[in-house]
Amino acid sequence: MKQKQYETEDIFQKLIERYPNILAGEQINPNDPRQWIFISREIGIPSETSGGNQWFLDHLFIDQDAIPTFVEVKRSTDTRVRREVVAQMLDYAANATSYWEIDTLRECYETQLEQEKTVSLESLGISVAKKELFWQNVATNLKVGKIRLMFVADEIPMSLQRIIEFLNEQMTETEVLGLEIKQYVSSDGMKTLVPKIIGRTSTAVQVRRHEKGTWDEQSFFNDVLNISGEQAVNVCQGLLRGFEALGCRIWWGKGRTHGSFIPVYDGRLANHQLCSIYQTDKTTLVELQFQHFKEPFNQIDAKQKLK
Repeated sequence: MKQKQYETEDIFQKLIERYPNILAGEQINPNDPRQWIFISREIGIPSETSGGNQWFLDHLFIDQDAIPTFVEVKRSTDTRVRREVVAQMLDYAANATSYWEIDTLRECYETQLEQEKTVSLESLGISVAKKELFWQNVATNLKVGKIRLMFVADEIPMSLQRIIEFLNEQMTETEVLGLEIKQYVSSDGMKTLVPKIIGRTSTAVQVRRHEKGTWDEQSFFNDVLNISGEQAVNVCQGLLRGFEALGCRIWWGKGRTHGSFIPVYDGRLANHQLCSIYQTDKTTLVELQFQHFKEPFNQIDAKQKLK
């Protein structure tokens, strides 16, 4: 079999859509191979709240841990496969994490599921009872920048490889990877695709050695105390005890560098995420996720009162 370039970028993109396992989940995490939920191709990204789409990402996938994975595809013959594509991807990430509505992503997923273009959450071990929490985790991961950026080409030039490795070694929440997918064709037309992950250096692996952190009440409040001080600890403890008194269960986050918790009310028909409390490098944030609210609590007066 001889290596052959892809005839068009569209053919390249269709292969990824039809065969998402080509994204080499076992190379990204050998101990816990990534499994892919296809969300959309050419998904729009706005540059402001409720604004029109300014960019279009080639593919969006989500893995079994609710981590959104941005995939941008370029052939090696495209000169934009070098530095320009990096700036383009960072634009996508910066605006998608700020302005994507989780309901839009869910609708995209449901459409793909109806058309049998993606796998079901159940097939990945996510039960019906945990579906709401899964999508809430997707929303939280977007807000805190816990995403994966993947540059895909039939050949990654060294100039782009160096940028990918540098970013992946410096960024703690966002994972940055390159993926070469070379195509080999036999004389009778048989094709095989060979993926190779780029950017998973020993330094990057060390940065993410706590990829699935284990947070609890004590470790979270120690983190808050170290960064935000005693007053923030008192506020967060008041929120935690108040939600517990209302009968909510507490979901503790799995961030690599900082903790979080989400009060969840298990309703008769669904589970409801009421808010997110999470720690960043500089401060502690409490987020009211109004995008999940239904009538009549999605009205502006009700939102203001709750705030």
